[in-house]
Amino acid sequence: MTTPDEEPLLDGDEIQGNIVPGFLKPHMAVLALRLDRDHLARMRRWCHEIASKVTTLTTVMRTRRQVRALEHQRAEAKLSALSGQAEPGALGLRDVLGDVRDVWLSVAFSRPALQALLTDDQRDSVAAFTDPAFQLGMAARSTALGDPADPAEQGHHSKWAVCDPDILLVIGADDEGDLGDYLDELRRELADHGFGVVYEELGHKLDAVGSEHFGFQDGVSQPGVRGRYGPDGDFLTPRYVADMAGQRPECWLYGLPGQYLVWPGEFLFGHPGQGSDPLLRGAERLPGPHWSRNGSYLAFRRLRQDVAAFRAFLEESARRLLPWEVTPEKIGADVVGRWPSGAPVARTPGEDIPELGVDRLRNDYFEFGSDARTLVLTDGETTDRDHPDADADPIGLTCPQFAHIRKVNSRTAANDAGGRMASFTRRILRRGLPYGPLYDQDPAADRGLLFLSYQTSIVDQFEFLNRQWMGDSANPRSPGGHDMLVGQNGQPGEHRLRQCAVPTAGGTTLAAPRDFVIPAGGGYFFTPSITALREVLGAPATGR
Repeated sequence: MTTPDEEPLLDGDEIQGNIVPGFLKPHMAVLALRLDRDHLARMRRWCHEIASKVTTLTTVMRTRRQVRALEHQRAEAKLSALSGQAEPGALGLRDVLGDVRDVWLSVAFSRPALQALLTDDQRDSVAAFTDPAFQLGMAARSTALGDPADPAEQGHHSKWAVCDPDILLVIGADDEGDLGDYLDELRRELADHGFGVVYEELGHKLDAVGSEHFGFQDGVSQPGVRGRYGPDGDFLTPRYVADMAGQRPECWLYGLPGQYLVWPGEFLFGHPGQGSDPLLRGAERLPGPHWSRNGSYLAFRRLRQDVAAFRAFLEESARRLLPWEVTPEKIGADVVGRWPSGAPVARTPGEDIPELGVDRLRNDYFEFGSDARTLVLTDGETTDRDHPDADADPIGLTCPQFAHIRKVNSRTAANDAGGRMASFTRRILRRGLPYGPLYDQDPAADRGLLFLSYQTSIVDQFEFLNRQWMGDSANPRSPGGHDMLVGQNGQPGEHRLRQCAVPTAGGTTLAAPRDFVIPAGGGYFFTPSITALREVLGAPATGR
C-alpha cells in the first residue's frame, strides 16, 4: 500500500515550478528566442544568471499555501458575516488575495539550442535524449500529429506563427500590469545578451470559470502527481478522500475524487514511473543524460480555434438529429464530454448543472468502466451530495466514445493500449491559457489556445494522444469516431474528414469536413533543473 514514506521526496529547489505543481496564473506570456551562434558566451552567461530567477516548485508551493490560508481566512470571515459577528463584505476576495501578486518564469531549450550551448565536453550528451520527436523537432513530426501534409493547407507548419524556436520562456502573473512591467525588463535583458525574440504572445483567462473559446471550462481533469516536498514531507497533491475502512484503494488512488495519482517519472526525469499496479512505483525514468534529472520535455502548440465553424457544426448536427430532439448544446456536451460549466456528461447527461461544474470535489468523479461508488471525503461530506454518483458506461451510451475527455483518458475502461487504467502512462501535465479576444467581442480576430504540456516521452505521451487516440476513429475503443473537438484526421485519402456515430440517435453519423482547432505554431523543448541551467548550460566554454 502506498504510504507517504513510499512516495519519493521531490527536490523543490531544483524542479521548475511550471512542471509541478504548475503556475496556474490568470495571465501568461510566451516568448520564443533565437540564439546568436556567434555570441554563445554571452548566452551561456545569461543561462547562469537566469537560473536564480527561474521559479521553482518550492516557490510555487509557498504561494499555494499562502493562498489556501487566505482562502480559509475568507471563508471564516464569510461565516462570521452570516452569523452577524461581522459586516457582510468586510473581507472580499480582492482583500484576501491582495498580497499575492507573483510573476513567475520558466525556461526550456530545443535540441539544437542544447547542442549549441553545451561546452565541448558535454555536447555529445545531447544524443542521450532518446526521444526521436525531441531530436527532430515539431515541424518534422507534424504529420505524425495529424497536421496537414500539403503546404497549401492551413495548419501546415510552413504557415505557423512560430516554428521550432531555440528557447521558450513562459511567464505567469496574477496582474496584467505586473506582467507588462516584467516583460519590459526581460526584453532589455535579452537584448543585452544577444537574443532575438522571434515570437511573443499573451494568454489570459477568459472568465472566472476558466473557459476556452468554444465556451467550455478547461483544465478540469489534470492528473495528480505522486510525491512529497519540503522539510515536512507534505504531499505535492493534496488528498481529499478520507482514509477509512471500506474506502481503499480509492483513498490511495485519488487526490481529488476521480483525480488519479500518477508516479512522477511520467513527468519528471530521474523519478519512478508507473508500475504494473497504480499503487506500485515502477522503474526510474531517465531518458536523457545524467544532468537531465528533475527536468521534463515541454510540448508547445499554438492552436487557433475556429469558433464560427464549431458553432455551425453544432447547429447543423442538431438539424440532422431533429427526430431525436437533440439540441446544439447537448451535441456540444457530448463532443467535449462536459457541459460548458465543466459538469461531466457522465453524471448529468440531460442538462448542465453549473454548481456541479465548479465543484472540484465532484466534477471529475466518474469511471466509465465501473460504477463510481459513494465516498466520504476529508471534510465529512460525500461525493453524491445533491447529485447521484456516475454509473458504469463501458460502451459509451451516456458519455460517447468520441467525447474528447474519453478519447484522451479512458479511466477504468479497457482500451487498445491495454486493460483497466492503461491510460496512466499516457497522461500529460497540461498548462497554458487562451489567447485572443472573446468571439462575440470581435468575431474576425485570431484566437485560440497557447497549449503547453510536460511529460517524459513526447512520442509515447503527447504524440500518442494526438495520433493514436484523438486522430483515430477506432481508438482508444470502438464504436467511437474521431475526437470531433481537437482531433485531426491525417489519414491519406480521407480528406481530413472527421466523423462520429451518435449511439443515442440510432447511430447517426455526424461529419466535420474542416478542423475547428488548427495548429498555428509550436516546438519541442527540454525544461532543465536549476542546477543544469546554471552549471551545465551556463558553464563557460573551455579553451575559448
